[in-house]
Amino acid sequence: MSYTISVAEASSLPITRRLKRIVERLLKQSVTITQYDIGDLHLIQQADTSVIYKDQGIKVVADRSELLSVAVHAIIRDFLGELPLGETLVRYQQEQRILMIDMARKYFSKDILLQFIDSMALAQFNYLQLHFSENEGFRIESEVAPEIVSEEYLTKNEIREIILYAQQAGIEIIPDFDSPGHLKQILRTHPEWQLQKKQADGTLERDPAALNICDSEAVAFILSIYHEYAELFTDSTYFHIGGDEFVDFDQIEVYPELRAYAKTHYGPEAEGIDTFVAYVNQVIEKISQWGFIPRIWNDGFFRLNRSEQVKLTKNVEITYWTKWNQNMAPVTTFLEKGYPVINFNDNYFYYVLGENAGYSYPTYEKILNDWTPEMYPQQQVVQLTSQLPGVALAIWCDRPKAQSTAAVWENMTYLLFATMQKLTTVFAKREQIETIINTYFD
Repeated sequence: MSYTISVAEASSLPITRRLKRIVERLLKQSVTITQYDIGDLHLIQQADTSVIYKDQGIKVVADRSELLSVAVHAIIRDFLGELPLGETLVRYQQEQRILMIDMARKYFSKDILLQFIDSMALAQFNYLQLHFSENEGFRIESEVAPEIVSEEYLTKNEIREIILYAQQAGIEIIPDFDSPGHLKQILRTHPEWQLQKKQADGTLERDPAALNICDSEAVAFILSIYHEYAELFTDSTYFHIGGDEFVDFDQIEVYPELRAYAKTHYGPEAEGIDTFVAYVNQVIEKISQWGFIPRIWNDGFFRLNRSEQVKLTKNVEITYWTKWNQNMAPVTTFLEKGYPVINFNDNYFYYVLGENAGYSYPTYEKILNDWTPEMYPQQQVVQLTSQLPGVALAIWCDRPKAQSTAAVWENMTYLLFATMQKLTTVFAKREQIETIINTYFD
């Protein structure tokens, strides 16, 4: 039995090749693609529209940027018997639907990452953030500093394969290299660039994970790493540069180098936090010059117990993950200052291996029953606007041996589908998603 996918515009033909793969694997039918005849699935591009029409066949009318996602939505619901006759509006309340994978603490092979991309495409997610550097590992081949790379890693050619495969699935990669904290793996081979911390007895000890951002040679080295991966991820729009958990921001005074540097360079009122913000601004400037939109985590900026002399540049987007500390700025602070904010709600979307740091694994039911797109970390509720363009699920491999990559993939696939439904329409029970997974990936 053959299934026909037809298009009204030739520019939609690349989309049909991905849909062909989905139909073949999910419906177990051979597929014919045509530009002329009306088929079982007919695609029409139309701006500011996102509609499915079901009669004898299925017609999808959507903006080119969402045509693939809406078509997949139609196929999935029809497969489950959950697509009604007539007109179905499909509106994604968040334009950017992101999955972040901590591939630094735990090695993820090329094949399992491709499988994640398949799940993302089925669940209509469109960005994959690859967090490839951490205290416990650095997982992409480096020609600039091969000594920093972990024993298990992906080659640059494997990354190029992942990028291409993702593009064909309508998914863009976001590279994620975190600094000036979370650098233990890199600083293990360069201990001379570790920041010094004052102990209770007045002695100084090096912080194994924090970069001495007062050292121009250390900063230049990290910038050279950023540049190497800017050249690898040339097709990406965004580049996440980290900025979180550099030090305990409530005790930044115990890092005398930061304070001394601030006084020298930013004036007598400046403190260590200003040295940090200036470093982040420097990285942002470089990343912007190389053609990316930089992103950073929220926890170190505009803290309620700090008054920065150096202001965070406006040329950056905020990925807001938590307000567990009372001194962290609320979401509204960033919105009022004009920053775009992405929702990395750790209460619902942090899948932390081993349930480390007090986290529990999120579930399909919890997302469907309890979360709404207006909910940000620690029950902050904000009205969605264009300044809040995205939502993200995050896999953090704090205890890397707690689960296999296959188990992480399977569990996350359910969460992707749950989130997608809360952004559109709830139409499936967990058992129905299980049917999709078992059929598609058999």
